[in-house]
Amino acid sequence: MESTKNIFLKKWVRGNLAVYIGALGILHPLIAHGFTGDHDKLLTTCQFVMHTVSLFVFAFFLVTTQNKTFQIAVNRKTLAGIWPYLFFTPWMFWLGYYTLYIPFDILFMVLSIGIINAIQLKPLVKLPTKWVRQCILGYLLAAVAGIVIGLGAHLLFFRNLQGITRDFATWLSISIPASLVIAYRFKYILKTQIIMPEDREAEIISEQKNQLSKVA
Repeated sequence: MESTKNIFLKKWVRGNLAVYIGALGILHPLIAHGFTGDHDKLLTTCQFVMHTVSLFVFAFFLVTTQNKTFQIAVNRKTLAGIWPYLFFTPWMFWLGYYTLYIPFDILFMVLSIGIINAIQLKPLVKLPTKWVRQCILGYLLAAVAGIVIGLGAHLLFFRNLQGITRDFATWLSISIPASLVIAYRFKYILKTQIIMPEDREAEIISEQKNQLSKVA
């Protein structure tokens, strides 16, 4: 029989690949650009609203998918801790966009997710301090991978494409490498860090044995 930890790790990989590729690589250009068209650095009100709605959708799918994965390990509600993601994910994206411009929108957004995960998931891991470092570094690497590969591909191959085809190609080339880093780097990290139900049971049994030995 497959262990609970292996089921958890497989679900983590599948979930992150699906969310980043599906919600960020496909839904984002469809929602953000499909209804309002191309834009320069300054967006119209409708373009700003649709981009923000798209980022809300991405954050919603990300949180619900993560929580459903962690339900294998702990008692966690599907919408637990969603508000920081809904608030910081879009506004960090816009902070990067309107201060330092592309690609800092992507960098700030992905890093904000890493920081929130570092804080919110800290009680669920064995080494919380190490987890914070691993989480921030992991999401930084994911952002850099997406930026380097995605924007490089855009400049080399996609910039002359027309309309939403260019947006799909660019965002998929950003989201796919980022998702691979998050899925597989954290599969390795969580393999040693995540506390599974059987780990808690073993710890309780060990404590009970220690107490009995002291009494004896």
